[in-house]
Amino acid sequence: MLLSRKIPFNFILLGVSASLPYFVTGAALTRWLRVEGIDLSDIGLLSLGGLIVAANFLWSPLINSLKIPLLGTYIGLRRSWLAASQITLAILFFSLSMISPSASFITLFIIVLLIFFVASVQDISMDAYRVEYDEFFATENLASSYVVGWRIGTYLFGSVIFSAESSLSWPLILKILSVVMLLMVIVTLASKKVKEAQISKFGFNDFFPALKQFIQNKNFVVILLLIAFFRLSDTVLGYMAYPFYTDVGFTGNDLAVKNLYNFVATFVGAFSAALFMQKTSLLRGLFVASLTILFTNLLFSYLALYPTLSNLIWINFIDTFAQAFATACFLAFLVSLINRKFTAIQHAVFTSLMLVPGYVMRGYSGFFVESLDYYNFFLLCGFFGLPSVLLTYYLLRSTVFSTENILKLISIFLIISILIVSMINFGNYSNQFNDDLIHFSMYFFLTLVVFAASKKTHYLVLLLLLIIMGISIEIAQYFTGLRYFEYMDIIANSIGVFGGYLIYKISRNYLKN
Repeated sequence: MLLSRKIPFNFILLGVSASLPYFVTGAALTRWLRVEGIDLSDIGLLSLGGLIVAANFLWSPLINSLKIPLLGTYIGLRRSWLAASQITLAILFFSLSMISPSASFITLFIIVLLIFFVASVQDISMDAYRVEYDEFFATENLASSYVVGWRIGTYLFGSVIFSAESSLSWPLILKILSVVMLLMVIVTLASKKVKEAQISKFGFNDFFPALKQFIQNKNFVVILLLIAFFRLSDTVLGYMAYPFYTDVGFTGNDLAVKNLYNFVATFVGAFSAALFMQKTSLLRGLFVASLTILFTNLLFSYLALYPTLSNLIWINFIDTFAQAFATACFLAFLVSLINRKFTAIQHAVFTSLMLVPGYVMRGYSGFFVESLDYYNFFLLCGFFGLPSVLLTYYLLRSTVFSTENILKLISIFLIISILIVSMINFGNYSNQFNDDLIHFSMYFFLTLVVFAASKKTHYLVLLLLLIIMGISIEIAQYFTGLRYFEYMDIIANSIGVFGGYLIYKISRNYLKN
C-alpha cells in the first residue's frame, strides 16, 4: 500500500502512451518502409514532419486554455485533451496500416504529419497534467515514472514488436498498436481529476522581455549555437538506423534483443550522468557527453563494416548509454539557463531550437546515405558532432575569447577531423590525391597549432603523443580492413610533426627577438 502511494503507476502507462507516436513514426515506420523497398531519400523526407513538434509552442496556449465541449466539463481540461489525442492517434495508426507505402506515399506522408501534430497535442496536455498531479505525488516521482514509461514504450514494447515481426505483418502490428493506444484512454479516464491552472500560456507581449533577459548573458550566442547543435549528430543518424539494420540483414529477433540491452543502458547512462555532475560540474558533464556522442556515432561505421549480432548489441549499448548520459546533462543545462519568471517561453524556444536543426538535417539523411553509403554517412554524423564539442569546451574553459583558447579549440577540431578523415572510404577517388603530401600537411598544421596552444606542456611529451596518434590511426585503418597499413604514411605523418615543431620553434624565437 505504501508503495502505491509513492509510485504513480498511471504515469508509467501515460509515459508509454507518449512514446508510442514517436516509436510508430520512427523505428517502426522506417523499418516497415525499408522492408517494402521504399527509397532511403523518401524515408528521410518523412522525418521533416517532426518540425511540427518543434512548433508546438504556437498552439500550446490553446491546448492549455480551451475546453473541449462536454468532455472538458465532465473529466477536466487536461484529461479531455489527453483522451481526444489518444483516440485520434489510434485512428491514425489504423489508417496508416491500411496504406500501401509504394502506391500511396503522399497519403502516408499526410498521415505521418497528422500523427506528429496530434502527438504534440498529447505532449502539451501530458506535461500540464503531470505538473498539476503533484497534489497527489511528489514531482520527482511523477517525472521518473513518466521517463520509465517512455523507455518501456520505446525499448521493451519495441522489443516485443520486433520479435513478432517474423510472424506478423507490419500492417497488422500497426492495427495492434492502434488498439494499445485506445487502451491508454482507459488509463486517462481512470486517473484522478486535478486542480487545473492555465500554465504555459504566453503571448508576444511576454516574449520580448523573456528574450531580453536571456541575451543579457554574455555567452548567449555560444549557448544558442550549443542548443542547436548538441543533439544534431545522433538525431540525424538515428532516423537511418533501422533502414540500415534492414539493409544489412538484421532480423526482428536481433532488434528485439538489442532493445532489451538498450533499456538497461538508458538507466545506467542517466544514473552515471547524475553521479558525474555531482562529483565534477554540469559543464564538465556536458563536455564529456558531447565527446561520447561523437565517438559512439563513429562506432556505427565499424558496425557497417562488420554487421554481426554481437557488434549490434555492444555498439548500441554504448550508444544508448551515451545518449542517456547526454540527455540528462543537457536537460540539466537547459534548466540552469531558464529564468523562473519566463519558464514557459524560454523552455519552448530552447526546445524548438534544439529540434529544428536535427529534423531539417535528418530530412536529407536518406540522400546522404544514397550518395555516400552507410559507412561514410556515419562518419559524416561524427562531423555533425564537432560543433557541440568545441562549444562545450569553450564554455568549460573560459568565458572570454583569447588567443590561447582559440588555438586550443582549433587543436581539438583538427585532431577529431584528422581522425574522421583518416577513416573515410574515398573509393576510386583515392588515386587522385597525393596521399603522402596530404598526410604531411595535416600533421604539420596540427603540430604547429598544438604547440602554439600548449605553452605549459613539455615539448617531448607533445611530440611523442602526436607521433603515436599518427601510428595508431594507421593501425586502426589496417584492422578495419578498409585501408592499408602503409609505412610511408607513418613517415609522412612523423615528418609533418617534426616540420611543424621546427617552424614553431623558429617563429617563436623570431617573435622573441
